[in-house]
Amino acid sequence: MKLRHALAGTVALPLALAVASANAATIVDNDQQRLNIGGFVVAQAYWEMPDEGETNYGMDLGTSRINVMYTQKTDAGDITYYYEQNIANNSLRHAAIMWDGWVAGQTWSGFANLTGLGETLDANGNAITSSWAARNALLGKNIDLGDGMSVGVFLEDRGQNSGNDAGAGGTANASVIPDLTANFKGNFGGMDVFFAGQLYNVDDATDATDAEQKFRLTAGLNMPLNDQMKINAAFTSDEDNYNAVSGAFQMKLSEDLRTNVVFEHYMDDGDDMDYSQLWLNAIHTTASGWEWGGEFQMVFADDNASVTAPAAGAAVVDGDMTFRVQARYAF
Repeated sequence: MKLRHALAGTVALPLALAVASANAATIVDNDQQRLNIGGFVVAQAYWEMPDEGETNYGMDLGTSRINVMYTQKTDAGDITYYYEQNIANNSLRHAAIMWDGWVAGQTWSGFANLTGLGETLDANGNAITSSWAARNALLGKNIDLGDGMSVGVFLEDRGQNSGNDAGAGGTANASVIPDLTANFKGNFGGMDVFFAGQLYNVDDATDATDAEQKFRLTAGLNMPLNDQMKINAAFTSDEDNYNAVSGAFQMKLSEDLRTNVVFEHYMDDGDDMDYSQLWLNAIHTTASGWEWGGEFQMVFADDNASVTAPAAGAAVVDGDMTFRVQARYAF
């Protein structure tokens, strides 16, 4: 049987597949069911170039992963099961079930701002602060409003408060309510927008037995300028400690060559703790689907800043740089 390749995210599913984690081959597709298996293998070499210190070389498997998506076609609607695993560190990415807008399991948070993400070879990129995109356990519902718009409501657990701990003699920062998330997604003339707010729990610094609630919000934009260029922008404000903003620009130099510039600025509530990061890369896709990429990253930081480190490389204090070379193949 000839495998028919398609992006996993092209299936009309809720949040879990809003961004395709990898390519997927259609193994079976008939009136009763559909099975997709996919993933990609990555080899990434990097050179850490600290402002003070010696250059260091390293290598890892980057964002290598494998996924399985199975859809059971029923009279009540399609029921989809999605599972994805990181290869490099054998960790779970997704394990979720979806039906009629409902989503349950481990998958993208309802707060995940996938719309504002820039493309970087650094697996973290701007996904840690300004365009926050992470996965956790949740139960939620996406509601289609029509005309390219939807809203979602979710019960989640970010795991930011300790909870009851028998090792602490029954004293810990427990919370009786879940983390509550609501979002809006829309497409207007080809421009994607995303807004989300989340009320979440953290340890109460003044009471060892209680948790306190914090609020954060995020917004994302994905806007094509023409067939060759697009921009992404993101903003996140977290009541707990920071604001962050980022912008990304992508240009397709040809059918098989694209380049990205991503810039992020983080503003901490503490004194002298702000920082900025810059990523510049070029990615070439061969006729076989094999991708080659190169990326330069640099950090500009205040003296007391605690910079979000990249997935691989130094880049943790002012003046640090990282250079990456990556090969990736999707199957």
